Amino acid sequence: MIESLLQQNIEEIVRQSASFMTRDFSVKSKGTIANQVTSNDVAVEQFLKQNLSALLPGCGFIAEESESEYRGREFVFVIDPIDGTANYVRDLGASGISVGLLKNMEPFISVVYNPTRNELFSARKGAGAFLNGEKISVSDRDMAHSCFCTSLSCYRKERGENCAKILNRVFQEAEDFRRFGAAVIELTALAAGRVELYYEPALAPWDHGASRLIIEEAGGILDNVYPSGITYERQMAVIAANNRENLEKLRSIILEVVPKEEEL
Repeated sequence: MIESLLQQNIEEIVRQSASFMTRDFSVKSKGTIANQVTSNDVAVEQFLKQNLSALLPGCGFIAEESESEYRGREFVFVIDPIDGTANYVRDLGASGISVGLLKNMEPFISVVYNPTRNELFSARKGAGAFLNGEKISVSDRDMAHSCFCTSLSCYRKERGENCAKILNRVFQEAEDFRRFGAAVIELTALAAGRVELYYEPALAPWDHGASRLIIEEAGGILDNVYPSGITYERQMAVIAANNRENLEKLRSIILEVVPKEEEL
């Protein structure tokens, strides 16, 4: 009962934070032209941290737009205030607020909200995954009938050639591919059975910090491509799929192109 109430409170705080996602903002670059941050990214994150701290005093944070503070904390929130900032800047409607709560560094409660579509994805460990209160599950499609989501690593364009090779290889075996430009939009789509395969060569903790549990509670799998395992302390190469067979087929294709873990 207490865990359910905690989840409801987190969901409400995330919904409220979307009020800062107006069309009035300034934009700065974070190292590359493609890596942008808006004043509203910062505003959403500040609101989330302030209100989540009040909800769980003493909690830690791993967040995109501010310094992380999480070591030694039982509860840690992993926050991406606006995933898909480039989409947000261009008003493409494919951006999401992502909040994952870790308990002893393991997924516990997750919320991802796309305010444009008013879609709130949520999950609690062992309690299932939901979209606007309705239970969701991954699809049962095999590789030949799967849709693949990926990117060309626009922050590190030197990886583009290998990404293109992987995309082409998977495209030959799958039904089709999509690129939405926001990890949480693509990963929650996988949880809802809209797509089946996902790969990103360098994903930050806040990009998968909430979506992992939503996918797992929907019956899917999210993993590191390489044996180093899932981490919330650095970037990693992320794959996800609706079932183990598709995941391993995808992994084998990636490893043929990029056999060793890259410097991230």
